[in-house]
Amino acid sequence: MDQNKEFNAGILRRASRALAGYVAAELLEKHAEAKAGFEPDPFAQWQDWLAVRVDELAAAIAVDRARLFASQVLWGKAALQSRGIPPESFRTALECLRTVLDRELPEQVSETAGEYISLALEAFEEPSTDLSTRLLPDTSMGRLASKYLLVLLEGDRRRACRLILDALQETVDPRELYSQVLLPAQEELGRMWLANEINVAEEHFASQTTQMAMCQLLPHAKVKPSNGKTMLASSVTGNQHDIGLQAVADFFEMDGWRTVLLGANVPVRDLVQAVDCFDADLLGLSVSQTTQFDGVKATIQALREGVRGGSLKIIIGGRAFIDNDELPKELGADGYAADPMEAVSLGRKLMGLE
Repeated sequence: MDQNKEFNAGILRRASRALAGYVAAELLEKHAEAKAGFEPDPFAQWQDWLAVRVDELAAAIAVDRARLFASQVLWGKAALQSRGIPPESFRTALECLRTVLDRELPEQVSETAGEYISLALEAFEEPSTDLSTRLLPDTSMGRLASKYLLVLLEGDRRRACRLILDALQETVDPRELYSQVLLPAQEELGRMWLANEINVAEEHFASQTTQMAMCQLLPHAKVKPSNGKTMLASSVTGNQHDIGLQAVADFFEMDGWRTVLLGANVPVRDLVQAVDCFDADLLGLSVSQTTQFDGVKATIQALREGVRGGSLKIIIGGRAFIDNDELPKELGADGYAADPMEAVSLGRKLMGLE
């Protein structure tokens, strides 16, 4: 990656909260309507919201992907609209951000950032992120996913798990229940949270139940004979999401790998030690947000400098790389996988098992 881009991104990251404060103050002074939906403290809430947008801008600049920031802006517009906040307030905030950066930062930084913001403003009239449901009840698995989700939202975790275990009697491959029921239901929960249809507590309950269902499902799966390889599964530092990662680890275990699931938000130093301790051949690294790209690069660099760095293969997955699946290799990984099946297939190729 371009060193100048990384330098500019670093300045933005370090100053993100202060810059967001300047932007929030200017926004509320110029556009009083921006107070609506952010009560009781519009300044503090706009500052929090905009600090994340500055971090996303920095992430896009660091990897030289202007369209990446535009996509994040469209996501943000959808999220605000679902909470009753008009798009014009967000547009004005972006215009204020461009003005503040031009005033507060060195020209080499503000010029690049301004170009990215201008592109995002040009894309602002594009349709927002699609917040319609992904669950299509036109197949037996689709209907099961919808029923499972409904039971989750009713707060009955025992019945939800029973639905999955009962369905296991009707399918020979439990991976279908992961891929066509549990993970789609989890994606729908994320959509519902974004659309303000459920709250954080409901999402957390449902996510914990899905993890419990996976733990009950795995012992019933047929496991291939051991291939002698060890796969380590971890989320990058800052990534609190690990349901998809758990599914990936389970798929590798079914394929005959020894799997070590570390879970969410693993510090870099501890991950390097785990790779060495467990003699890992392959690492699956989960990344959920573009703002974690800098952490991904630092993590991979540290891993490459470790005892097993020369032989370790690294696969990256997660929503942060949707439409940017070439980025993992630029960050130092050996490949990208969009889902658990693809991850296993790529892992086998990297290990010479196919």
